[in-house]
Amino acid sequence: MQQLELILDQFINTIPKKPYASDNLNYGVKIYSKDAALLKVYLQPNHPYYLHNIVFDLDYEASLVEILYSKTGLPLPNLIIENKENGRSHAIYQLKSPVYKTDASKQKPIIYLNAIQRTLQHVLEADANYTGLICKNPLNDRWRTNTLRHTPYSLDELANKLEIDWKQISKPIKQEEAVGLGRNCYIFHKARHWAYCSIRKHRGATYNTWLQSVLDHCLKLNEGITEPLGYNEVKGIAKSISRYCWKRDPHCYQEFIDRQTRKGRLGGKAKGEAYSFKRKLAVRYKASGMSYTEIADKLNVSRRSVIYWCK
Repeated sequence: MQQLELILDQFINTIPKKPYASDNLNYGVKIYSKDAALLKVYLQPNHPYYLHNIVFDLDYEASLVEILYSKTGLPLPNLIIENKENGRSHAIYQLKSPVYKTDASKQKPIIYLNAIQRTLQHVLEADANYTGLICKNPLNDRWRTNTLRHTPYSLDELANKLEIDWKQISKPIKQEEAVGLGRNCYIFHKARHWAYCSIRKHRGATYNTWLQSVLDHCLKLNEGITEPLGYNEVKGIAKSISRYCWKRDPHCYQEFIDRQTRKGRLGGKAKGEAYSFKRKLAVRYKASGMSYTEIADKLNVSRRSVIYWCK
């Protein structure tokens, strides 16, 4: 019981100061103070700008029993909040450090977390359409709350337990999979591939012009998502892509110029060697009695060149 109280204290400390909450989701949600929200049946588990709790909707009966006896070997949730009547629940994995989603955030932790979230969602057979905005309140008497692990996870710890490799982490997201953090990853992967080519059109322009171009492209992608991201999250993705491409492009362009120069030098050297070889042949053919015209035809050069070589 003492361990459960510790986990619940950690949960209380990580929820927003003014979360969405409700006693009946059929009537929607409203913003409450934290103290008032903690008395509600449902509440918001994460701040809009960072994620401390990974929440899954286990929409099948006796979900706790399934995790303990049928899904052995998986990382255990910190909290299981069960419906007392049918055993359907929300499973919560607490993170040691939050993953930020602001316009100053790095995209790699978001992509990393999304790969973990998708893998856990699959192995737990959780509802793929659940966004995690609202969850069962673990402090409310309407639910039965248990703890299966007493300490929060790091991203590396979860990834290692799930045996996630970089190929899975960097796998592009399809538009229909763009739910929750998948929205960030979908826009990031689509926009960065577009930016690698489009940066060439902005050589000589200012960085702000380039940033605005990337932001406009990201906003268009965001419009195609069922539940679009907020402006600040989209701006964060655009800033990450635009900074990377802006710093890398001069180096890549110079490498291209260097490659072309090297190819030109090699080509010139090859041409010079071929020219010298034909000249020696022309002299040899002339000494054997062939005419200038015959030598020119044989070596596929002009008659004037042959005369010049043989003088």
